[in-house]
Amino acid sequence: MITKTAVTVSLLAVLTAGHPGTARPNAQDQVFLRTAHQGNLAEISAARIAQQRGTTSGVRDLATRWISDHTSADRSLVQAAIALDVVLPAAPTPAQEALTARYRNAPDAEFDPLWVSTQVTEHQRAASLVTAELTAGASPTVTALAHSAGPMISTHLRLLTALEPAVGAAIPARPDVPRPGSAPLPPPAAPPADQSSVAPVRETPGWTQPRANTAIPIPGGPWPSTTAAP
Repeated sequence: MITKTAVTVSLLAVLTAGHPGTARPNAQDQVFLRTAHQGNLAEISAARIAQQRGTTSGVRDLATRWISDHTSADRSLVQAAIALDVVLPAAPTPAQEALTARYRNAPDAEFDPLWVSTQVTEHQRAASLVTAELTAGASPTVTALAHSAGPMISTHLRLLTALEPAVGAAIPARPDVPRPGSAPLPPPAAPPADQSSVAPVRETPGWTQPRANTAIPIPGGPWPSTTAAP
């Protein structure tokens, strides 16, 4: 089934393909694509663990929804990154991987409250990232992704908050999340005037260069989870 998000991103990519000045993403657009992709990868991993370790049906049900929603969102995001020639990380951040390890190693009695409380924080970070993109993004394709992600993140936060009393999670009132527009930007070195695409960030190991004709599988199936290297 073709989703509305996928159609929107595809149409925007076609409309901007012949106008490099308008299609080229700015620094904030790149931050959004890379950070949101890592967030989706981390959420899918966290949800798979919760499907196995969750001790309440509420947590297991949310985990099933997380896999569906974040897989769909990431599919559209990766397609947009290919169209815009933006390099995506191959894995979640070290902090996200550390949280995944906490999920794997937590005692059974502590898993559900840990998962719910930390998922609130992670989704609030994602909401802040969306706000930053809508505030400072330049690419219509990327801002369309942010508009689409907003309702999903709000719904996930509402479901987590509703589940909190049942699992006894301690949800922080003011989590340590970045303020809108404060997402870290790539180094400010100016590209050559005739450069029509965003150069890969070479100092970050594990990143891959997307190709315009590459079919991108998404985590959750029997495929690799990253774009193909050139």
